[in-house]
Amino acid sequence: MLAKYLKLISVASLFLALAACGRSTPTNYYMLESSTSPARADDLPRKSLRVAQVEVAGYLNRNNIVSRVKGQSRLILAEFHLWAEPVGSGVRRVVEEILTPALRQDGVNVLPGSSESGSDYLLLLDVQRLDGNFNDMAVLECKWALLDKNDKPIERGIFSAEEMVGGADYNVLVNTESRLVRELGAYLAQRLPGLMR
Repeated sequence: MLAKYLKLISVASLFLALAACGRSTPTNYYMLESSTSPARADDLPRKSLRVAQVEVAGYLNRNNIVSRVKGQSRLILAEFHLWAEPVGSGVRRVVEEILTPALRQDGVNVLPGSSESGSDYLLLLDVQRLDGNFNDMAVLECKWALLDKNDKPIERGIFSAEEMVGGADYNVLVNTESRLVRELGAYLAQRLPGLMR
């Protein structure tokens, strides 16, 4: 009798374990957003700028969205909240979308990142930090350099910005980080034209 009872418990446990395996937390994917409409032009300026592949700090070079524990150096890697594209690709795309209409007014065409053709200027971006925490600050730190067509440095700088994350949700965190990347693009849109004359 005891053997039958134990066998019944074992079978029931197995079914419960299999049922639990069938239900997993869904994975959510996020992208940095530029909030700009596509740029249009009948004719393109003669000068051109290409944004090089963006370098990112090693801790950001992953799919997981990274958040930081307040007051600690400990990082949290979200298991079910992932970037839909590499962080460097997202930063590059947003910066290109911000720069395109702004620089076109100053006679500079921003070439697509996939462009193999040469350009008059090359913009290098190195993201040192892009993280934050719920109901705390999100931070972006990025080194940048503008090179001429012979890869000679024209100017270098560091952009840094932070903004309060107004909630405890990954959508809020990603939207805040998107605004920080847009600030980087807007800063470069103001800074670069004077360097490319």
